[in-house]
Amino acid sequence: MMAALVATVGHGSTALWYLTRATGLVSLILLSATVVLGTVASVGWTTDRWPRFLSQSVHRNLSLFCVALIGVHVVSTIGDGYVPIGLADVVIPFRSPYRPIWVGLGALAFDMLLAVAITSGLRRRIGVAAWRGVHWLAYACWPIAVVHGLGSGSDARLPGATLVFVVCTVSVTAAVAWRLAVGRTRSVSWRLGGAVAGAAVLLVMAAFAVAGPLGPGWSHRAGTSSALLAQLSGAATTSYSGASTSATPSTSPPPTAGIPTTPFDTSVSGTVATTPPNAGGDSEVTLTMQLANTTAPLQVRIIGPSENGGVAMRRSEVSFGALTGQVTALDGSSIGAVVNGPTGSLSLTMNLSLDPGAGTLTGQVSGSAVQ
Repeated sequence: MMAALVATVGHGSTALWYLTRATGLVSLILLSATVVLGTVASVGWTTDRWPRFLSQSVHRNLSLFCVALIGVHVVSTIGDGYVPIGLADVVIPFRSPYRPIWVGLGALAFDMLLAVAITSGLRRRIGVAAWRGVHWLAYACWPIAVVHGLGSGSDARLPGATLVFVVCTVSVTAAVAWRLAVGRTRSVSWRLGGAVAGAAVLLVMAAFAVAGPLGPGWSHRAGTSSALLAQLSGAATTSYSGASTSATPSTSPPPTAGIPTTPFDTSVSGTVATTPPNAGGDSEVTLTMQLANTTAPLQVRIIGPSENGGVAMRRSEVSFGALTGQVTALDGSSIGAVVNGPTGSLSLTMNLSLDPGAGTLTGQVSGSAVQ
């Protein structure tokens, strides 16, 4: 389903956005590897071919590389500028107007990781006891970073990204479980408490992932305010989960003929058509849909330069009966949009399966009033 959508619509050419996504995923891999190696070193595991000092050395260098890559992730996110994430949002948690909780967790994880890195560099000056106390933050930092990646990113539902999250989670879980099992320097009650706490964290993370980022409509449920949607109206639209709409906040759906009462979630079918590039090099993808038991047609037009067999979205138009608006999110297999009427605005999430060869589409569309 997703491959067809990506092949038809394509992704934007914003290099900084791709850099942000890539460095975010690779940073999570490096952070997970750092935690695993740190656990190996703390247990004292060693062989003739892998002495303990090698684990410690690789752990230290990998952690520094991880911090540097997170720095690139932060700079590219700020430099991209499509959503208003500033320098202060990177170090002060939960103040970003864009997905404040999930971006805020990233800031919190970054602060904790910086504290671990700085105190590791000052270990001889502050003493082993103080260093070890701060170093425990690494274990708390990792699940926070995972939840940040799931909640604030736009790739969680992509198979490759999902695989990264699963492999990282399994690796860290196995390493921590091993430490709890063989960590003879700790009491049985201490290790049992650690096992219970770890299991609880895993259950919360799994429940959040299934009910949140891996479910439909997360782009709109993630906390992007309608005020921010309105603020970004008219901005150049790119093909990642952002916002550009002229939404007028409303607590009730616009009373327009043919529009179902919100909230709704219904099946949809229709056609997909792509025009050849015009004189300016722009192509257009038009998705024309009819919702089940609804008379108002839904149409999405995505316009932009041809790129890699698709269209890199530069601007968009959405109409739903008499309501009009723009695409606010193009996130793998789902399209988010906000359409506006005289008395309010409607948020739409489209999870589609496209068959460009046959020129047809099917899927689900959900809608809710913009709060």
